[in-house]
Amino acid sequence: MYLRLVPDDAFPAEALSSFSYARRVATGLLEVLALDLPDSVRLLGDQDVAGAGLEELRAAGRANLVDEPVDYDVTRTDSGAIQHLVSGGSMFVASKALVLDDVARSLTGRELPDEGALFTVPSRHFLVFHPLEDANAVGAINDLAAFGLGAHQDNPGPLSPRIYWWHKGVVSCLTEIDDATMSFSVVPPDELMTILRRLNGAG
Repeated sequence: MYLRLVPDDAFPAEALSSFSYARRVATGLLEVLALDLPDSVRLLGDQDVAGAGLEELRAAGRANLVDEPVDYDVTRTDSGAIQHLVSGGSMFVASKALVLDDVARSLTGRELPDEGALFTVPSRHFLVFHPLEDANAVGAINDLAAFGLGAHQDNPGPLSPRIYWWHKGVVSCLTEIDDATMSFSVVPPDELMTILRRLNGAG
């Protein structure tokens, strides 16, 4: 049992009523429960969840997600920002964004800063994050946007090209997409803008 991120348009309209338990994480992302079988991954519907108990399944799914092994690398981009790249063949790599604080602690040996972290989950096999701790945060936004768009187009299991902000367990979407013009823009909330200005000033 795993918690799993899926696109918020993953279910056709006629199937939505069978997944009423699904939790909206942020624009573009839903959290569902998935059963990892030997030859496939099956998303649980309301009937499955009702039989076992939603909170019990979520707790088991979270624990398994935390323990799922991944590959990990750290790179410094041309902007000077540090990117933490989490990848692997598992269907649940990107879903680790749901437990980003645990992921950061396990992989980096450090807690996420109070300001949180920016991240993108372009496909099910990638999670890239940048802790908000220095003046490179603005550059990290551009880096994550470029990575997210490219990896979303070029990899199996596309999830979301957007940039997100993890802050004290709450996820906010920073990307606005104009479907008519297919244009992307980043619009940070006021609280994040205040943090970015402070970090930039400190740098």
